[in-house]
Amino acid sequence: MKKILIIPFFLMFVFSACAPVTTPIPMEATEPVQPQPSAVPSSPALFQIIKPDGAKFDVTLDALKALPLAQLTAEGKVEEGPYLSDVLALAGITEFTEVTLTGSSNPATLRFDQVDENTILDFNNHGTLKLSTTYIPKANWTKDVAEITVK
Repeated sequence: MKKILIIPFFLMFVFSACAPVTTPIPMEATEPVQPQPSAVPSSPALFQIIKPDGAKFDVTLDALKALPLAQLTAEGKVEEGPYLSDVLALAGITEFTEVTLTGSSNPATLRFDQVDENTILDFNNHGTLKLSTTYIPKANWTKDVAEITVK
């Protein structure tokens, strides 16, 4: 008879040990979680400006879109994009001796007096920019600008 009473007691003990444990949830855990600001920029850098002191400045598409657009007619074709002088101003550069643009084609160097209303960075059809200026023949324009070095 003792065995009959012990077996149900033992089974009850075993089954209670297997039951899930319920823990009360603290009230603050039920409040919505606020999203944390992202450290990733909204727009990756299209190219860099290397300042005279060697510091680098990333130029993003968002920053370029915020600049006024200019039009330039060179060799019979209308080009459109921001003035190079406005792009340099993004990095705080207003005075310099010369700038050199490098990219997937010919590097180009322009003097201070050539960075005016006749020099823009033209948006192309594949998401990069090219130099457009009346000071250099179109065949020698820098395509897919990757870096602008300022002296």
